[in-house]
Amino acid sequence: MANTWTLYNAGISFSAGKTMAGILNAHASRVIRIRRVGLLNTQTSSVTGQICRIDVRRMTATASWTPTSVSAMAHDTNNSALSSVSTGNSGTPSTTGSTHTFRRVIWSSDEPSLSSATADEWECLVPLNIIFDAGYGDDNVQALALRQDEFFGVNANSGTAGLLDSWIEFTDEAT
Repeated sequence: MANTWTLYNAGISFSAGKTMAGILNAHASRVIRIRRVGLLNTQTSSVTGQICRIDVRRMTATASWTPTSVSAMAHDTNNSALSSVSTGNSGTPSTTGSTHTFRRVIWSSDEPSLSSATADEWECLVPLNIIFDAGYGDDNVQALALRQDEFFGVNANSGTAGLLDSWIEFTDEAT
């Protein structure tokens, strides 16, 4: 079984072009495999909500990315440390290669309320806030692979209000 990790970014504010969660693999002989990605609406004070567009994408031949660094948490404390892998949020990756969008998500940045059942409340339910699941529990479905100098990100393309938590579950494997 591969070493499994979760990158959890708490209280990320929206901004167009911002990476809400990201992983850059710079290791020559390790492969990062993206398993699941989720978002959680954590806006608690009243805001004028917006409909935000978020892209789930992979970039190849990434030249650089300077995130607000957040350490990924190992699912097993005996996992070897991640090597040459940057994890976190914010920053904008630059790339000299190609960009592949796997999913586009529309997100409400309005604060959730206990008294209604609109989109911003549904975003708080764990089964519904998973925006990418590369296997659906089936080991025959390949996870999304990040090889050397490839970047995976959850990128906000619009929106200036609201907060969210983001998480990426991934494995670290030798090639």
